Amino acid sequence: MTVPAVLESRQGLVIAPAGCGKTHLISETLRVSQSKPYLVLTHTTAGVASLKQKLRRLSVPANNYVVTTIDGWALRLANFFPALCPIVSSPGNGKAYYPELRQKAVNLLNSGQISDIIRASYSRLLVDEYQDCDLNQHQLVQALSLTLPTVVLGDPMQCIFNFGGPMPDWTKEVEAYFPTIQELNTPWRWNNAGAPALGEWILHCRQLLSQGNKIDLTSCPAHVFSHQLTGNSRTDLQSQQGIHYALLQSHPRESLLILGDSTSPKLRHDFAKLTPNLDVVEPVEFRDIIASAAELDIASGMNLVEVVLKTAANMMTNVEAPQTLQRLNSIIAGRNRTPPTPVEHYLSCLVQDPTRANMLNIFQHLELKEGVRIYRKSAFYALKEAISISIHSPEQSISDAAAKVRERIRHTGDKRIPHRAIGSTLLLKGLECDHAIILNAGALNSKNLYVALSRGAKSINVFAQSNLVGGW
Repeated sequence: MTVPAVLESRQGLVIAPAGCGKTHLISETLRVSQSKPYLVLTHTTAGVASLKQKLRRLSVPANNYVVTTIDGWALRLANFFPALCPIVSSPGNGKAYYPELRQKAVNLLNSGQISDIIRASYSRLLVDEYQDCDLNQHQLVQALSLTLPTVVLGDPMQCIFNFGGPMPDWTKEVEAYFPTIQELNTPWRWNNAGAPALGEWILHCRQLLSQGNKIDLTSCPAHVFSHQLTGNSRTDLQSQQGIHYALLQSHPRESLLILGDSTSPKLRHDFAKLTPNLDVVEPVEFRDIIASAAELDIASGMNLVEVVLKTAANMMTNVEAPQTLQRLNSIIAGRNRTPPTPVEHYLSCLVQDPTRANMLNIFQHLELKEGVRIYRKSAFYALKEAISISIHSPEQSISDAAAKVRERIRHTGDKRIPHRAIGSTLLLKGLECDHAIILNAGALNSKNLYVALSRGAKSINVFAQSNLVGGW
């Protein structure tokens, strides 16, 4: 696949299986300077962060491109042209807000009122992970393609974001509008990692899974390691942690992603809490952080202390909430024999003076407490930022500030990609690592299983009840 073929296409599609050189193709295209920057759109903040990191590593000039999420760009459009793109719904109601945002952006683009501005701003449009576009996003890209030359890149076997609304039919609507330029078929991710056999196996699995067949986890013994789940949660957790520890010891400098249950954030959080050297990849909605911020807004007295400690305990280890509350009662009653720690001091202050400054001091000193490990860093820093914003803008509630932080992260991407992290296929798609651990492959349908298997470049450890997985 040549860069000139992309640059010569007015409207085109590149079928891009995982790890087959799509990012290299994008970066080499962006390296070709134009009179105006390329606009590059994708779906998730993790995808934005990953792509930006790769472009920096490959020394692609930053002024050659603008990379953001589709919704982030639509939001920018609405903010620039509020009269032409009025949004009635609140960002706090994402199920109503984002469909309305996308549709209003489509309407504005189709009106032609800002076509000259679009042409003056960008030279060409590239859309990554196109299989994840819902119908409104597809229509938005179609509308942009009337103004900008457009090439979309995607893989129907990685279509796992298909629960937010109607999706375009891949054959009848996507391929019919964007003719296929080429299908990438060289497993560069694994070739470059010195594991070409694993790359060929992944491509073979993709073919089998696309046809509704199961795959045999024992068929690539040099790189794929199957572990049987017993059904006993404690035994299985110990086995999974054992594999993580072994990889940490044998490959201390190499990256690792753990793919957990998409339907249960708490299970993923608990795994990270119990497993050192592991961070949580957060969904961009930050629902529990928004909810915690709302609790902080309305709580007072000892109830506020309890909310602060509960919130902290959901993001870091060694908070010791019951013991801390017991000590706090002694301190307030004057029965303590030892001086208060900094955390206890500010908790005491918070009972008497429930200011946001005291609240922020507690989180900051908890962070410094001996034995504390923050395993949800993105969530923790987002909440601290929200409290800090609300201190400097006291007219804002903490929950309003948290919503603004969320929208900033949605717009710009989370710039910190953990070296060792746990998430779900929905959160980790678009990322790659040296080693992957799949905690329950039997719970994944064929497309999610393919996404999970294609993360690791050197090895994949798979936990399942059977060596035969997929096929549904």
